[in-house]
Amino acid sequence: MKKVYDFIKSQKLGIIIGFSVTGLLIIGSLIMNFYPYHYSGLSGEDIIFFFSHKKPIHIWFYLLFFACIIYGINAFFCTTDSVLRKVRGGIKKVPLYGASIMHVGFIVTLVVHLIGGLYCSLSPPISVSEEWTDMGGFEMKVTGLDTSSYPNGMPKKITGYVSVRKDGAEYEDTIGYNNPVVLNNGALAVLLRDYGNTVSSVVLKVGDRMHNLKANEVFTLNGQNTRMVDLYMPPQYRYPVVKLLSTTQNRETQSIYLTVGEHNAKEILGTKIAFLDIKTVPGVFVTIKNNPSIPLSLVTVVLFSLGTVLVVIRMVGKMVNY
Repeated sequence: MKKVYDFIKSQKLGIIIGFSVTGLLIIGSLIMNFYPYHYSGLSGEDIIFFFSHKKPIHIWFYLLFFACIIYGINAFFCTTDSVLRKVRGGIKKVPLYGASIMHVGFIVTLVVHLIGGLYCSLSPPISVSEEWTDMGGFEMKVTGLDTSSYPNGMPKKITGYVSVRKDGAEYEDTIGYNNPVVLNNGALAVLLRDYGNTVSSVVLKVGDRMHNLKANEVFTLNGQNTRMVDLYMPPQYRYPVVKLLSTTQNRETQSIYLTVGEHNAKEILGTKIAFLDIKTVPGVFVTIKNNPSIPLSLVTVVLFSLGTVLVVIRMVGKMVNY
């Protein structure tokens, strides 16, 4: 049993596994580059993909996963053995524990990647504009949009001004490419995917009255409740078309389709109705990335930073004494 323990915590095993992990990462990168169709649907840190799509071509990942487990076990026992020997030897100088602290940071890093790979998720695209939008646990709306472009028309910088409401508190923030809105200490990140003007409402002229209607809003047409159901935009139709649904007191329904333009007006139940205009507001399309491992990754930053500082202090101390 002691021989097994000595082998597991041996530096030789750590070196072999370290080179193996590096080699498998290189092989995996090449395979994914030359056979990308086998990895459609894979995104971010997700490793569930490899277990739900079991294929021989993924053998490199299964070996990598096993190697990382062995690597973590080796690092854990190496660090434990090193710290125990220092404690038993009566070593009280804190800088001498710098390397061990860095090893602990490495172990925590492996755990962070495991948690992120198993539980990281990305939501479908969500459209956010001037109205509060439920994002699942919090709400967000766009209050402004600043854009700049290169001479060829390509976007240069995008800054979306948003309001976020969570747990009864409301605050202002910005969103852009490589500038997500971060919540829950980094576990949630709202990522910008696209931007532009989104439809806010449509303008209808019913008789002599003007109606500015949002989706599913109701107005009265000759005593009948009429609802703005949908708006169809090109290329679905050649011109914008609005769909209305009129409901009588007998619960009978009638669908009304109006093409934009006053000259396309229709007479419904003795009243002339026309689809005049579309109102737009600044909006963004976003996805929500949930990665519960991010707060734990802050621990690794602290451990590596502390360990590095202690190692440097130890080296400087040696140079001064020498």
